[in-house]
Order: sequence, then C-alpha cells, then structure tokens
Amino acid sequence: MAIQDAFHSIQVYNDLLQNPVTVLQQYHLTVNTLPAVNGATALNVWIAAYGTDIVIDQSAATAAAMPGGPADCAVQRSMIVSPMRGHQLPVGAGIGGRHRAAEIFNAGAAAGANLWVTELQSGCTVLVLDWGASRYSLVHLQPSTDAQFNRVGRAIVSSGDTALSAYKNVWLKQEMTSVVNNTALGSPQRYIMIQSMFEASRGTGTQVIGIRHGTAFRFYRQRQSGNVLRAEELNWSTWYSYVPYMTY
Repeated sequence: MAIQDAFHSIQVYNDLLQNPVTVLQQYHLTVNTLPAVNGATALNVWIAAYGTDIVIDQSAATAAAMPGGPADCAVQRSMIVSPMRGHQLPVGAGIGGRHRAAEIFNAGAAAGANLWVTELQSGCTVLVLDWGASRYSLVHLQPSTDAQFNRVGRAIVSSGDTALSAYKNVWLKQEMTSVVNNTALGSPQRYIMIQSMFEASRGTGTQVIGIRHGTAFRFYRQRQSGNVLRAEELNWSTWYSYVPYMTY
C-alpha cells in the first residue's frame, strides 16, 4: 500500500507538470513550511498527494499528514524555493533587509527543479521578474503590521477592510519598486504581480506556483475559497520604469 500511495503522489506531481490548470482545478494545493533560505534556491522538498489535496513541505511527515495521508505517501523532488520577506525584517537594502536586491535565479542551470514554490499568500504581494535568458526572480513580501504605520496610516487602515487593503497594497507596490531598483541588473523585461490583500479579506487563499517548460518558467495562481478552486496561468506584463503595476 505504501508503494501505491507514493506512486499516486508521483503521478499527481507528473500531471501537475503536464497539465497545471487542470490539476489545480481538482486538487487543493498548499505550500506549507519551506526550508529557510535567504534567496531563491534549488532544494529537495517533499510533496504528497492524497484525496483532493496536494501539500508541499520541508518535512516528509508534515507533507503526508496535512492531507491525512499515510506516512509514506510523500516523495522528494527538487524545487526552486523562494522565501517570504516578513514584516519583521529591517527596512533597508542590506543583507537580510526588507528591500534588499531581488535574487536572480538561472533556471536554465537547474534542469531538475521543475516547480518554483513559495508559501501561501494571505495578504502578501508576490512579484515575479523575467530578466531574459531563463533568469527569474520571485519576491514574496508580507505587508507591514498596522502598528508599523504612522498616525495617518493607522487611521486609514482602521477605517474599514477596503481602505486597509487598498492602503497596504499601495505600500507593497512601492516597496517592490525599491527591491527592483536595488537589483543591480538594470530593468527586467517583464513581470507578474499578484496581490492577495483583497482576496484574503474575502476569505480566499492565494497560492502561486511556477512550472518549468523547457528552460523557461510559467506561473499559475490557485484561488481557494472553501472547496471552490479556481486556477489560471498568469500573464506577463511588459516592464516600465514607473508605477502603478498591473496586478492580479
């Protein structure tokens, strides 16, 4: 039975690579806790598929347990891992700072890493940058807490969910511009921005995942509202040197 359970996870993983939207419409995907890394890094991570759930985690036991599967249903695969930049990081461009340069990953040199993963969005903004020649960045930025804003900002975010979401989204866009400007590689060719603040306020989770296609990556979003799953491939926008960004 254990072999069959592991085989099922392998089959679903392979189906995800071949038919991402179809699989993401059928299986609830959770990218849970990932290994601690400073920037985009190719690592071996565990994936388990059981019932109607897919879980990715740094631990085989957790990946198997979260969907209620048997202990041996998780399998290990190479994936590109991008961390979330939390609100507790110092604001600045230095190492470990919130606005430090975007980490540029050469996907063409990591042929075995077929998924690009970052943890579930619950108000965060994710910015994906395409620098050309199979080089990408994925920046996952958590919004500041209400207490981190000044008196005017706190008054705005306390006036209602719509004002809070709009205000924090604007700040996250500005911070993403700082991240890109601190990256010493000129301007990217194109980008995808996914903001989840409004989705989170409606009780919807947002999971972004990248899927390898040859030496390139395509990125997908799954929107999770209870048992209702909506999935789509995300379209690139041409990069311009001004804001606002086009966002999902």
